[in-house]
Amino acid sequence: MAAYKRLELRQWKTVVHPKRATLGQIPKSSHPHSSSGDPCFILKDLEAPIITLSIDHVTPTELINAQLSDVKSVASYSWLEAATPTIAVPGSPWIWAGDRDPITGVPLDDGVQFIHHNVTEMDDQSPMVPLFAAIDVLHEGFRYSDLDLITNRNSLRKLLRYVDNGRGLKDFRIDIDLVRDTCLFTRCEENAAIVGSWSGYGNEYLKAATRAPLNCENMTDHHRIITYNFGGLNVLLYFTADACIESDGDPLLTSFSSLSIRSRGNTLAKPDMPSYAGLDVKPTSPRLMIPQSDLIEVKTRSIRGELNWREFYPQLYLSQIPWLYVAWHLDGIFQPVEKIALDSDTMKPHAEDAAPSVGKLKVLLEDILKAVREQGSGVPLSLVCRGRTLTLWKRKEGSGKPLGMEIISKF
Repeated sequence: MAAYKRLELRQWKTVVHPKRATLGQIPKSSHPHSSSGDPCFILKDLEAPIITLSIDHVTPTELINAQLSDVKSVASYSWLEAATPTIAVPGSPWIWAGDRDPITGVPLDDGVQFIHHNVTEMDDQSPMVPLFAAIDVLHEGFRYSDLDLITNRNSLRKLLRYVDNGRGLKDFRIDIDLVRDTCLFTRCEENAAIVGSWSGYGNEYLKAATRAPLNCENMTDHHRIITYNFGGLNVLLYFTADACIESDGDPLLTSFSSLSIRSRGNTLAKPDMPSYAGLDVKPTSPRLMIPQSDLIEVKTRSIRGELNWREFYPQLYLSQIPWLYVAWHLDGIFQPVEKIALDSDTMKPHAEDAAPSVGKLKVLLEDILKAVREQGSGVPLSLVCRGRTLTLWKRKEGSGKPLGMEIISKF
């Protein structure tokens, strides 16, 4: 489910800050990508094509070892509504409360939808800054150089649509940086956030079916960071998490009780807190993450339609979210939620259907990494899918949103 700013809980109170999103003025990302395939946007600051990539060479043997293994939770953070960009680490997802207070009817969605929340908050800085800050809070000396790839889930899903060559494929762009031997994918969207009325009920349902962690009603959304081995590739993946299972008496769900919004100067004075220009980092106590096994992806669907498993299953699998909650409705009147486990019998046929595409995705990532590494560290690149053709491009020096030495120095 897309991340939505939950200001509706307080009658859409507007945060007044010149560099932050407001209801009347949502900033556009300067990154070149357009879901509509706008060539002026998707090709911005590109200099020359390097190589056209294809999966035509993939053999059945190469698809065998394309499993995810050794999944580890690394860090997490929650964006907070504040005058300056602020994250709580490790934070918590919204807590599922739909079983305690069953949801019947909700209005149509209306308001701000975050397409890429990190871009909205970080302005001209790299949208990867929050994930590195969160990892720094929870780990000392994290070994980034052991990773082959750092990416967001959205980029992998776009590449998976490319290998599927399905109807859902749209033109897209992913900016790429190589630091030593580690490849970093930066998601590119034409609009970081949009305002308007929508034809669905997902946002309103999620608000009604969840509650905020104790003393953190100003949370907007939650982001998760995990690592795993993807058929021999060491991947760090970050993604948004809709909700988590409520456990009675779980101290993690009350961890925000010790969170206070202090001045930025007081926060950065703490000796064990990372310092990132333009970002406030607020620790929650205890510094423990909600278990990966408690995460939930929430979907709303009309009973007149069907679930698009070619989209839903990879979303769950690539981020290893163990639960899918499906809320069926008729014009906003909801039935009790259907709960489906990732490892359930219900999921098995969808896992089998997705396996060949997941295998092709792994091979494609290997090809991308090989091509990027041949260009050398520090060369700005972009991966562009246009007209169902995937091409690696050289990008102008200084374009996009540079990683900055705060990030580069960690490798």
